Parts: sequence; C-alpha cells; structure tokens
Amino acid sequence: MTIVPINLARRSNPARFKAEGSARLINAYVEDTGSDAKSEWTVYATSGLDLWTTVTSSGLGGVKAFLATDSYLYVVAGRKVSAIDVFGAVTLVTTLPSDGAAYLARNRRSPTPEVCLVADGVAYIITGTSIATVTDADLPPPISVSVLDGYFLLPTTFDRVWISGEDNGTTYAPADFGKAQRQPDNTLFVLGGERDAMVFGEKSIEWWNNSPDGSGTFPFTPVYAISLGCAGARTIVQLDRVVAWIANDGTVRIQDGYSAKVISTYAQERMIGTTDQSTIIGFGWTEQTTGHAFLAWTCESWTIVYDIGTGEWHERKSHGRSNWRGCCAAHWQGLTLIGDYTDGRIYSVNARVATEGGDPIPMEIVTPVIHMAPNGFQLNGVFVDVVTGVGIGVLSEDRNPVLMLSASIDGGQTFGPERRIEIGPHGDRLKRVKEYRFGMFGPSGCALRLAISASVDRAISGLAIDAEKLGA
Repeated sequence: MTIVPINLARRSNPARFKAEGSARLINAYVEDTGSDAKSEWTVYATSGLDLWTTVTSSGLGGVKAFLATDSYLYVVAGRKVSAIDVFGAVTLVTTLPSDGAAYLARNRRSPTPEVCLVADGVAYIITGTSIATVTDADLPPPISVSVLDGYFLLPTTFDRVWISGEDNGTTYAPADFGKAQRQPDNTLFVLGGERDAMVFGEKSIEWWNNSPDGSGTFPFTPVYAISLGCAGARTIVQLDRVVAWIANDGTVRIQDGYSAKVISTYAQERMIGTTDQSTIIGFGWTEQTTGHAFLAWTCESWTIVYDIGTGEWHERKSHGRSNWRGCCAAHWQGLTLIGDYTDGRIYSVNARVATEGGDPIPMEIVTPVIHMAPNGFQLNGVFVDVVTGVGIGVLSEDRNPVLMLSASIDGGQTFGPERRIEIGPHGDRLKRVKEYRFGMFGPSGCALRLAISASVDRAISGLAIDAEKLGA
C-alpha cells in the first residue's frame, strides 16, 4: 500500500467545465498554519453566529445598514430605523416610506455626533434617538451619503456631489457641490477614505483631495481618475483601510493607491455575471476570535467571501438556503455583529459556537480532480486528517459526529452514495478517519466531497489516498 498526499481545496474555484476542476469550500476557509504544523494549510469551519438581539423590521429585506457610535448602534432593518443603546435597549427612531436602499454616516461632533440617514431621496439627521428631516432648499434629493473630514458627502441629481457644513449636517450652501471633472460620469456613491474621497461612477472613479483654500468655496480638488466604474453603490465595501467593490466589468477590485487590483477569479466573475448586479450587497468584518478579516458579497442565489489575510475565496450558505444569512456587519461594544438577510435579527460572531442562531452550519469541501491521466486508477482507500474526539452536545449527531465522504466521476457535478465515518465522541482523540474500496475511475479521475454537519469543532488538515494506476 502506497499512501499519496492529495491537495485539499484552498479556495472555491470551480472551473467553467467541472471536469476541469471542481474545488469548492462551503462554510469553510483555509488558514496558513505554517511549516512547523502538521500541515502547512488547514481548512476550518466558519465561525458560528449567536443571536444577540432582534430589532423591528417591516417591508422587504432584513438588516440594510449599521452605524456604530459611542452611545448607540443604529440599524436599518427593512423600513424600520432603530437605535440600540449600550444596555441593549432598542428605540424605534422612524419608519421609512419604501423598501429602497438606505445609507448612514456620522460626523465628528462630540459627545453626540450627527448621524445622516439617506433613503428615498431624503436626508435626515439623527441625534441620539431624535430624527429631523433636512429641509435646506439648497440640497437636491440625495441618493447616498458618506463622510470625510466632518463633511457629509451626498451625491444628488445631475451627478453633483453636495457637501454639508463642516460637522453640521443641516446646512448646505448653494455653491457647495462638485462634479467628477476628469471623466464625467453618472455618480453612484462617494466614499470618504483615509485622506481622499472616492467618487464612484458607472464607468469611472475619481479621487478628490480636501484642499480648503480658506475662501469658503467647495474644498475638494480632483487628483486622479481611472476608466473603471462600479456595478452598484451597495457593492462597495470599506473595512478599516481596505476598500473593495464590484467593478463595471464584473470583476471584484480592491483599491491599490490610485488604481484598482483584481482580486476575483473567473469562478467568482461567472457567478457575478449571471446575477442582477443591482441586487448584490457587499460588507466586511474582522473576527477577534480568529484574527481573520473578510469581505463578502451576497445576493439571493449565493454568497462569496474573500479572506484578506490569505487572498483566498470561499462560499457561505446557511442551512436550508442558497445564500448566507449575513448581509451587514459592524463592530460595536467589543462585538462583531452580523445582520440577517431576511429580518431584524442581529448575531454576534463567535468561533467557539458551531451554529447560526441554533441552526447547523454544514461544512463542505470538494477537492480538486484527482487523476492519473492518461490512465485510469483504482481507489483503494482514503485517509483524512480531521479533528477527532470533538463530539459533545445534546443531539446524537453532535455527541458522535460523522464525516460524510462521497466520490464523483463527473468532476463534481454529481456524487455517489455518502459514506458516514465516525470521528469520535468527546475525548476520543486517537480515532483514525479512513475508508476503503471506492472502485475504479477512468482517465477523467474523480473528485471527493467531505462534509461535516454536526455542531462541533471542525478542521481538516490533510487528505491522502491509496491508489493503483490501471493499464500501466
């Protein structure tokens, strides 16, 4: 018997035709564990979600927007806008008239900042739990809002970008607006970054620098532009110093100075290309318990996630759904919070929890195609390095969890019967995970699917096979 190590999937990257490659990670991601570990790369199950609180929601859609301040977490869920204080008390601030997109930004006022809410072509200012409509006649109907250096940045009609007074969201001067100048375009969103504002258009992006001249005129000056646009305002993600978006060419881009670097593979781009891009929502979060920082894009049909640290992609899918339940994120009061895609539930991310609001998290790995082309082979055995002895809990499937293993002869399009391999009750750390006699495969090879649905700690660090070449 000769044992041959086989590569686990490091990312979700199915080829155009599955026979060419079917690697997928669903509710699982890789971590570089280094050359001094048992394996250089380990695949871990995604962190769980603890239900933290629920806010009132109405209309279509779940949590659309978060904004954290020292005193409140502001939440837009459906048409309802709520404020959660540090003691967990929820106050309904207002009800919006429609199910459209909503945007939140805060200025630098202290101790109580002004929070600007833009929805349905109307700007509001929230102070604490009180709300007032911006009535300044100089401000045309806005489509979104961001902030830089205390100025609220509001794209409006005719591609104009209005700014508020400095740290004053209720006043707007008749001449305090600018437009993309180097490559005029239909402005979708203006993002306040560390130093510059990024003006996202459908076909271009322009960077503005805040260069006040002391005369009271519009203080932002264009400094650079590129001929690459944005597929939609809601695809733009800002996480700390990272800015990423889905571009108008269907790629996922990340800001690199005054340029945009592609981070997507053809696999993600095919998914994006078959979707109404106006429905895609982007968001990002950092997990304190794992150290990983993620950028995600989601719609009704799928959720794709980019790990900033490893540069690898995986997919997420909640139990009984085609996408992940998460659609919005915030860090507040030491917690990483995720909003639900369909209602007003808010969860805290916890790597020590193996469920999502009580639902199981099905972890699945589909390997790259294993082959000995131009020969076929006989697969005598499969050996998996998996965390064992983790079975604990109330349900029988959690007390004695199993690894479900199946093989595909068509590149991962269909799989044969599942083999259920016990990975041991709590404390049974000496369990060896192996299975034999898988039969013969042709030159096209086979793909293996490894899945664990039990609500326990899950990690897979290695895969090996015993195989004999046929017709040699």
